[in-house]
Amino acid sequence: MIRNRRPLPLVIIPLAVALTAAACGGGGSGSPSVSNTAALRPTVGAATASVDDVNGAKASAACLAKVKSLRVAVVGTLNDATKSADAYMARAHPGIKIDLSATAGNYTALTQQVTADKAAGRKTDVSVAELQYLPLWKNQLGAKPLSAKLLRASYDQRYINLGKVGGTIYGIPQQVSIPVIMYNATLLAKAGVDPSSLATTDGLLAAATKLKAAAPTVQPVDLPTDGYGQWYLNALGSSKGAGTQTSDGAPAFTTPTARQAAAFLAQVGKLGNQSTDPTTGGLIKFGTQKSAIVGATSAAVAQFTKIIGQQGSKAFKVGTLPFPTLPGGTERPPAGGNALVVLSDDACQREVATEYVVAMLSPDLIAASTQAISYLPVDTKAQQLLAPFYATHPDLAALNKLAGSVVPAEQWGGARGAEVPNAVNDTVVRIFTGANPDSALDALQKQAEALVR
Repeated sequence: MIRNRRPLPLVIIPLAVALTAAACGGGGSGSPSVSNTAALRPTVGAATASVDDVNGAKASAACLAKVKSLRVAVVGTLNDATKSADAYMARAHPGIKIDLSATAGNYTALTQQVTADKAAGRKTDVSVAELQYLPLWKNQLGAKPLSAKLLRASYDQRYINLGKVGGTIYGIPQQVSIPVIMYNATLLAKAGVDPSSLATTDGLLAAATKLKAAAPTVQPVDLPTDGYGQWYLNALGSSKGAGTQTSDGAPAFTTPTARQAAAFLAQVGKLGNQSTDPTTGGLIKFGTQKSAIVGATSAAVAQFTKIIGQQGSKAFKVGTLPFPTLPGGTERPPAGGNALVVLSDDACQREVATEYVVAMLSPDLIAASTQAISYLPVDTKAQQLLAPFYATHPDLAALNKLAGSVVPAEQWGGARGAEVPNAVNDTVVRIFTGANPDSALDALQKQAEALVR
């Protein structure tokens, strides 16, 4: 929750909303609450949800006769999307009541809500889980195994692995994001920087030198943290084929690749104060042209660029690229975002809940959602429907080409494994603020090993 901050000028609030509304697509649980600007969040237009009658995607008549209601809990940014699924259920099964809760401001709040409801005997049937925390939803909240056979032929099967825990599907990826950088094309041109040079960390640092010379009052690079720090470190490591976790799930924060990534982050820290909050820090600084390049989630791009374009004389062209790779690396961005999960213990509740999940994955609904919040479309038909949208957002269209290269979010085991992402983020903050990167990683490795025992 954002606390003890001066009120934002009204002209700035929409800039904050662009990322606030999509912040749950990032790489961590530190996304700020959206409650203070809920009226300004991006909205999903009307869409037709449907379910193909294949492979048990529809509940049986026997179960439909028994089930009277379905409890659904999602984050606030999914409120509009769920309305389409609710409308489908009302048409297909008029006797079933959908008990929807969409008040949680981020994934952390949603997890706490579902946990508290379970403890109070109010079992949730359908929810969304942040991809990196799927093990928690499986082990503590009772997420049930799902089958890829339930899905339409148009569902992009390259995303299925993102919803697996231990090789079994426990969540169907619905909204997938990747880390990106956005840049002020006007400032880059003034500094003589070719945007394509930002593809690597060396190129980004070289561009920062040019930007400082051309625009001394503008911070060249701002990489906000607040949950994103671990996303950056993982993205950099993954670009060289090794993230910060071994194949058997152990922490790997002291590898040569991790140290190379941390050394780059230390260099970025010397370019100026890196924002803590991606919303009221990172995007506001960038949107008011106080920084030239900002780290963000791809889910924020469409709404943010739209808002910047509406700023009249203060508007500028925004470019977007995948987060840089280490020199010699290739784009293997780690996934952010969420997966739909079914939590019902009763077999019939589970059948109806599964049908609701499949309705939420309707191509029309995926397309409508993507235009509001620019997640990677997980359905190929939805991507076709979005052709006009991508014609006006070529940078987003280019990100879709990475679908086959997206790597699963790191999932940490152990009783306290869910604390590892925050520990990594805190370490990145320390590196940004001057800590020796090698010493910081050594300490992180020991901390992570203790958390995953």
